Amino acid sequence: MTDTRAPRPTDLVALVTFDEEVRENLAITRDHLGVSNEPPRPIAAALEQWLHLGRRMWISLGGREIRGIATARELSRTAWEIDTLIDAPEEGEEVIVDLLRQAGRAARDATVTRVLLRTPVGSPAATSAPRAGFRHVVEETLWMGHLADAVEAAGDPDPRGATAGVREATPSDTHARFQLYSRAFPVTAREALAMTQDEWLGIEDTRWVDRGAPPLLVEEAEGQVRACLRASSRGQFTLLADPETPGAGDAVLQELRRRLPTSSRDEGAGAVYGLVVTGSAAEEAARRAGLQPAGEYGLFCLRVSHPIREEAREEAFARAGIAIPGS
Repeated sequence: MTDTRAPRPTDLVALVTFDEEVRENLAITRDHLGVSNEPPRPIAAALEQWLHLGRRMWISLGGREIRGIATARELSRTAWEIDTLIDAPEEGEEVIVDLLRQAGRAARDATVTRVLLRTPVGSPAATSAPRAGFRHVVEETLWMGHLADAVEAAGDPDPRGATAGVREATPSDTHARFQLYSRAFPVTAREALAMTQDEWLGIEDTRWVDRGAPPLLVEEAEGQVRACLRASSRGQFTLLADPETPGAGDAVLQELRRRLPTSSRDEGAGAVYGLVVTGSAAEEAARRAGLQPAGEYGLFCLRVSHPIREEAREEAFARAGIAIPGS
């Protein structure tokens, strides 16, 4: 018989034992890409929860032995991200399902609207997440390598040395970036992840961006933002590109190459790497830039509540006596 719940001080002995074991972390976060995906130490994570430091933790117990742990961190006041998900393989997928369900209950109690999980395609977590109420959002591909010289053909430098059509983003670009997200993600993905600008801002993860990172860049064409790139000083990047604009994303990748230290452009030096939506315009830009696929991940989201606009729509339809398909 197993018991899945938040840890208690009386679980310290079991946590110490689990802390000494090495097991695969099935939850992948952007700040662990390109580095060892070592999960938070169980005791440290438990202490952060007990001290109310923004981390949540759940454990699955079989008798006095821990069978699995999960932790979540706050992306915003309305969104959490699962950053640790570990189970004992001999226990099967039930441990993962129970841990994710417990995370969902805790999110509901905390009035959090979404819980995100990223996991390798084909992992036990990928098959278990839907059973716990998590909806598949998109698949993502990790692209790595050295930006090819060919990417320089994407645009001609202006007299100041910057790539033509690329500039640093300003706060006034927020809505344009949201519109770009809305064009880049299919509606089914947005329904699960973020339908409104506020929801989208609530899931933006920037903790992987370090202090020495280049600024957020946008690529414009005919007065409209066609691509957006965020990067770290280590060469990690995220890219959104307009699927309706041929070549979108090439210019910002060219600008990223220009801003990298010269040594990082040479063969054998540090490579760039970015996680982009599989089959998207951003992925095509990464391929044109000479990068290679290096891993596939599934992004899942548990939506604890419906989008506000959808609730309002359903309420208005109900008052008018109009039947809602699927209700």
